[in-house]
Amino acid sequence: MAAPETAAPSPSSTPVVTDAVRLVRVLFSPSAVFGEIKEKPTFWMPWLIISILFAVVQFLQGPFQARVREIVIQESGRPMPAGATGPVVQIISAVFTPVVVLAIAAISAAVLYGLTAAFGGEATFKKMLTVTIFMWPLEVIRQLLTFAVLSMRGVESINSASDMWVSLGADLLLPADTGVGTFVRAILAGIGPIQVWSAAICAIGISTMTGLEKGKAWTVAVISWAIGVLVTAGLASIGMRFAGG
Repeated sequence: MAAPETAAPSPSSTPVVTDAVRLVRVLFSPSAVFGEIKEKPTFWMPWLIISILFAVVQFLQGPFQARVREIVIQESGRPMPAGATGPVVQIISAVFTPVVVLAIAAISAAVLYGLTAAFGGEATFKKMLTVTIFMWPLEVIRQLLTFAVLSMRGVESINSASDMWVSLGADLLLPADTGVGTFVRAILAGIGPIQVWSAAICAIGISTMTGLEKGKAWTVAVISWAIGVLVTAGLASIGMRFAGG
């Protein structure tokens, strides 16, 4: 008697395809996505997908970043190192992108884990890693929008590190002649529609994955958002000072 045929798995059951679809769906149906992975949090495949996307974006932004490096080296009075603006630098950047994404995600997850536990949620570090990485599609979108704006301006428009600054935040509401420091500007840039969207995904993810009530989950998300904005603003200020922007 012939053995019964085994149905071939559908493409949607392939982990990489399933997680790629979830990374898109989480933008519009976060409750459904986090509900699906509540019992089996998934991080590594989504992290790999996000890392690949970021590596692609880094490659696209390569000419603009090379122009900034060139300006910084010229202003320092040092001779231009061989290959400082060549493809090797872009390849190295692409290789290190997954490590950077993992490090940032781990730090963010640690913050969420501590805050969620403090508010009484049944958090695990893996669950918070999962929530964190599923917020990153919005960062990919933001970086793509940055590339689109820079492409419209052209590489020749980059005359300092500050010319790489593309914001969709509250700093756009400031009059053009308003002089604010990089730190304040970065804080305002961290308050915008993409950041609010990200905080909403974070709050829904925490509530769904840990059972924390919605009000407390939003509190955790907002505190985490505020910490991220302050840290990013501080690093931006230091970076601009170093680059002479």
